[in-house]
Amino acid sequence: MQRILLAISGLNPQVITETLYCLHMEGRAVQAIHIITTRPGKDSVLTALLDNGKGKFYQFCTEYELAASGVDFHPDNIHVPKNTEGKELDDILSQEDNEAFLKLCLRLTANLTADSRSAVYFLVAGGRKTMTSCVSFAAQMYGRKQDRIYHVLVSPEFESHREFWYPPKESRLLKLHDKNGEPFYKETRFANIQLISIPFLSLRKHLQGCLLAGPDTPGALMTQLVREEERFFTLSLAGKTVAYGSLQMDIKPAHLALLACFAEIRLHSCDALPQDPTDCPPWFLGLEEFFTQQERITALYETIRGINANGMSDTGITNLNAENFRSYMSRVNQSLRTAFGPAGEQLTIQPWGKRPSTRYGIRIEKNRLKLNCE
Repeated sequence: MQRILLAISGLNPQVITETLYCLHMEGRAVQAIHIITTRPGKDSVLTALLDNGKGKFYQFCTEYELAASGVDFHPDNIHVPKNTEGKELDDILSQEDNEAFLKLCLRLTANLTADSRSAVYFLVAGGRKTMTSCVSFAAQMYGRKQDRIYHVLVSPEFESHREFWYPPKESRLLKLHDKNGEPFYKETRFANIQLISIPFLSLRKHLQGCLLAGPDTPGALMTQLVREEERFFTLSLAGKTVAYGSLQMDIKPAHLALLACFAEIRLHSCDALPQDPTDCPPWFLGLEEFFTQQERITALYETIRGINANGMSDTGITNLNAENFRSYMSRVNQSLRTAFGPAGEQLTIQPWGKRPSTRYGIRIEKNRLKLNCE
């Protein structure tokens, strides 16, 4: 069985060689290494671990008499999420960054677990906490009985020390610092490295073949796992949430105010959805007509925030125009698709017709929508 290490790495890739050391000592050396990181993290891995065949990975293999050529580890195995412009992320600092990172984790995990003859070891010791959460989620979705989630623990005085990458066969004396910053010296033979196996519940068997063949959004995965006879959408102003059955997402107040206004318009209409999906529902409004609802949108926003909106920015939700409306609509729709997958499409704000006569609304049956204003 081929053993694959799928690791998260930040700016200190020592966790990779420390984990390789533990696996080697346990007789479970890996045959492939994949690393998920940021652009600066990628530079660190290339410089410190690979370095054109001279990096710490090769030094480790040489010292412990392992064939580096027998391990599939090269620059193409270093994976970095990209933003909407196709640029590699420097860090995970926003909701959009986190979503891009999670999608990459899901895609890689789905691909690496597709072969039943492999075992994937997920390392969650490096990088930001949000990065480790993404990998853990991916492991729960696609992991199998032979896969493992690992965390590596290193003696505090040796952890992230720039000269400590793994316990060398011949002990070395390193200059360390205590918690007060005072220097002291200690032999590397006293370093304690432990590989901790973290239990996880695999949900793979509950996923249908289409999602196993290729990963989808987290929302699509969750909606398939939660099986209920009847589900509807509930918008809660007090909770600042949108729920679909037992699934729930937090939503920004400005986004909820806009969505709630469209929900009210839909709920006040007695018309059913047109049988022809290409027909425009009668409750859809043109922009100028919708902008007459500005006072109501502002009132909804004040209710959600619990504040008076006087004096707020004249370019925000309290003063909509064609440009910022489309920006808000895009963000609302993206949030719904991410949280609920294809099911979220029912609640998206949809356009009908061509500009400048485009009309907008929510294309959903009334009995599948609830609005809690309390």
